[in-house]
Amino acid sequence: MKRCLIGLLLIFLTLIGLYTADAGLASRTIREAAEDIIKMFGKGAAGQTVEEVAEATAKAVAKYGDNALPLLRKTGHAGFTALDDAGEKAADLIQLYIRKGDDAIWLISDPKKVDLFLKHGDSAADAILKHPGIAEDLIPKFGDDAIGALNRISRENAQRLTMLAKDGVLNANKQSPALLPIIRKHGDEAMDFIWKNKGALTVATALGMFIAEPEVYISGTKDLVVEPVVSEMVKSIGWTKILVVVLVIAFLPCIVRSIKQARSIWKNQEEKARPTKSQASNKATSSAEKKV
Repeated sequence: MKRCLIGLLLIFLTLIGLYTADAGLASRTIREAAEDIIKMFGKGAAGQTVEEVAEATAKAVAKYGDNALPLLRKTGHAGFTALDDAGEKAADLIQLYIRKGDDAIWLISDPKKVDLFLKHGDSAADAILKHPGIAEDLIPKFGDDAIGALNRISRENAQRLTMLAKDGVLNANKQSPALLPIIRKHGDEAMDFIWKNKGALTVATALGMFIAEPEVYISGTKDLVVEPVVSEMVKSIGWTKILVVVLVIAFLPCIVRSIKQARSIWKNQEEKARPTKSQASNKATSSAEKKV
């Protein structure tokens, strides 16, 4: 019986020793992490001490698990804020860091990028990391379609996509939003074609033809013909009015000369019809003689 009690006591003491050793090791690790954070990022806006950062780190590790510690070491005070703001989705941020490593640091440190990631998921993070400065502008406007498109195209084409968005090509008419899913499906080949034909694709007729069967245009099997659009434009022009204006302008000098000549003839005829002074005097004398 004594032997059993002694054995149990030894096991108990061993477990206590192991727990104490682990606790001490964990405390040292958290303390070291806090010191690294203060060294790299300073005391933060709140002017925290090492002890305060160590306490916050211990709470974060207790709440989110040991995997939070490497993230906090690399992101500092911004990492604490990001985890707190993420709430129930804090684990997603930690997994992002595990997946992307140090590449994810600048994303996690930026609240705007964090919001996009938490709203749209890993594919949004991939797009942001692949096309920094571009994805942040396009994703809020075009959502998941922009994310899918950006993840399929090169940096050069991502810049082109931004220019198309600014020029209004992606929302020129009701069918225009369908361009992004096509880029999402066919990648750089689709983007190259859209860029070369961006002018034609702002016209509803040409855009409709492309959306109906994009593969044949992207592969070069068919050419994007815009003649129907031109014909409609031609029909809508008032050619009769334009022709009248052109004729008036062309014959204006002749018309002016004709008017001047007519006025000159009329003036000469008027002057001929008007009696001269001598004729008027003779007429008056003749009238007086008749009276006598």
